[in-house]
Amino acid sequence: MSSPTDVTAPTGMPTVDLVPQAVDESADEAAERGRLDVSLSVVRKIAEYAADHTAGTVRTQRRLAGLDLGESGTSAKVSGYGEQVDLRLEVPLAYPARIADSAAAVRDTVRERVQALTPYRVRSLDIGVSALTDPDLRAPTRTPASRTE
Repeated sequence: MSSPTDVTAPTGMPTVDLVPQAVDESADEAAERGRLDVSLSVVRKIAEYAADHTAGTVRTQRRLAGLDLGESGTSAKVSGYGEQVDLRLEVPLAYPARIADSAAAVRDTVRERVQALTPYRVRSLDIGVSALTDPDLRAPTRTPASRTE
C-alpha cells in the first residue's frame, strides 16, 4: 500500500512530491528576515524586576530633607560583551532574615530570568545589600489633612 505522498507515474514521466517544503523554507525565511538584538537596558530592567519580586527583598522609602520621594527597590548595572553579561545589583533586603539565603535566592532568580528571556548568558552576578529593612515597622504613608473653612 502506498502512502498519500507517493505518486507513481508511468515510465519516463517525472514523479511529484506532494509533501510541502514549508518547514525547511520557514527556517530559511526567518534567517533571512534578520536578527533580534536585546539592549543591555532591557537586561537591566529584567534583572531589577526579577530581584524585586524575589522573596526576602523589600522596597524602601526614599526621602530627601524630610520629603517623601516614593519607594525604591533594586538597582542594577549591566555590562557585557558578545553573548555574556555581568550584573551588579544593589538590593534592599528584609530584616531579620539570613542575608546569605536572601542573596542566594535573588542570584538564582535573576540569573534564571535573564537567561530565559534574553539571548545573554550571565557570566557574573554580584550583589550588594543597599538596606536592611523590617517590613513590619515601615512608616505608614501619611495622607494630607483636609482643610475646611
